[in-house]
Amino acid sequence: MSAQTQQRLMWGAGAIVFALYFLIPDERGISDFMVTGLVLGLGVLALWLKLGHKEMAPLETATVTRQTVQKTFAKTETLITHLEEMVGEEAISWQPKLTDVLAELQREKLQLTLMGNSGVGKSTVLEMLNAQFDCNFSESDQLLTEAVAPANALETLGTFKQLPQPISMADVVLFLTQGDLTQSEFQCLQALNKYQKRVLVLFNKQDQYLPAQRTVLQEKITKQVEAETSVVGVVAIASQPNPIKVRRYQEDGSYQEVLETPEPDIKALQQRLTQMIAEDTEQLILQQTYQQTLSLQSEIQVQLNQTRQTLAQPIIERYQWITGATAFANPVPTLDLLAAAAISGKMVMDLGSLYRLKFSVNQAQAIASTMAAAMLKLGLVEISTQALSALLKGHAFTFVAGGLLQGVSAAHLTHVAGLSLTEHFQELNALELVSPESNWQPEKLKKTMEKVFAAQQQLEGLKDFSQKAIRKFRSQGGLLESASST
Repeated sequence: MSAQTQQRLMWGAGAIVFALYFLIPDERGISDFMVTGLVLGLGVLALWLKLGHKEMAPLETATVTRQTVQKTFAKTETLITHLEEMVGEEAISWQPKLTDVLAELQREKLQLTLMGNSGVGKSTVLEMLNAQFDCNFSESDQLLTEAVAPANALETLGTFKQLPQPISMADVVLFLTQGDLTQSEFQCLQALNKYQKRVLVLFNKQDQYLPAQRTVLQEKITKQVEAETSVVGVVAIASQPNPIKVRRYQEDGSYQEVLETPEPDIKALQQRLTQMIAEDTEQLILQQTYQQTLSLQSEIQVQLNQTRQTLAQPIIERYQWITGATAFANPVPTLDLLAAAAISGKMVMDLGSLYRLKFSVNQAQAIASTMAAAMLKLGLVEISTQALSALLKGHAFTFVAGGLLQGVSAAHLTHVAGLSLTEHFQELNALELVSPESNWQPEKLKKTMEKVFAAQQQLEGLKDFSQKAIRKFRSQGGLLESASST
């Protein structure tokens, strides 16, 4: 039953009571009015309890099987092996971390972390739960803004190491709030959702509100978090109710007003946790282990990509200078990139081997030719030539056996091609294709080339590249001092 319906029901009952009061005969006293009101009030309350307090739904989690975790674990081991082959002993430190993650599968107890702003009752709830449940509970004293920061900086799902440890290790986060969610609380829930952490929101200190207000607030919180798929429910509790004034009547009819502290009201939370422990422990542990394995896999993949890019750099430089020197020594009216593709085909094979992609000579040649044709079609040759021509126009050197502009342009375009290939090969690896070398995507590679070319067209970068090219060609004896210096 919605909060609006409940409120209408309460107001309706009140209206009936007052109507009866004015309609009853004058000889009936105020006591009759009170009895009528009490009966109606109890009836409304019973109806509200019946309709408003429904049993909580079971915890919903994405199904993760043990086989899925083991398969992910095996892939992570393969990445470690690849990394070890490239950098040797520097990669060995990853294996113990992977072993630690796998040990999580042997756990039998859930790990739950309480978090929230200061003053929401985390310590009190933690003490009560520790006394009642056989789980591993912890409390995160991390400020919400600090927990939010790393996730907001990510475009994709981040690694668990960026989260505070109590939160990263938790199967379920118990997120405490004491009313309508603040902006920082909502941002924190969004951050936890990015990390796919299971969250149970606890609306604490509900005793500070009237019954109708409690229902409205709980429904409002539920609506606020409905878009966050990791939030599995909202539970209202009162972990440390405020004292209330009660009257104690004596035998002589007199009374004394005293303050009494009600018992904590965490029954709904107890029921939810009992259900969770009984039904979802295995799945939650599998889910947590799976996410930790993916997180570790992501970290290893980052290092592997960085290592490959570092190793690719000298390969790209070698071929860019070979291509540039060829064009420099044998200038033509326009850059014949299709002829240069014969050299670039070997670059495709060498770079592919870094990413464990085995191209045949024909496949590599086809890729190189396709890239050369794409460069011509996209106008990259013309753009590069014009930009470099302006930079080289007033240079203090001239050339005897070749075209400086053609040589620098050919080297620059080969450099762009090499960077584009490494980025595209990295994407093919991420697709986990059975035979990535047979599934390279010309259109996607074309878009990658456009992006890389634009990034390499910065003026300062072109100046640096031109200077390097001139030094290279000069060292080969192709450049002489200008006529003014002879």
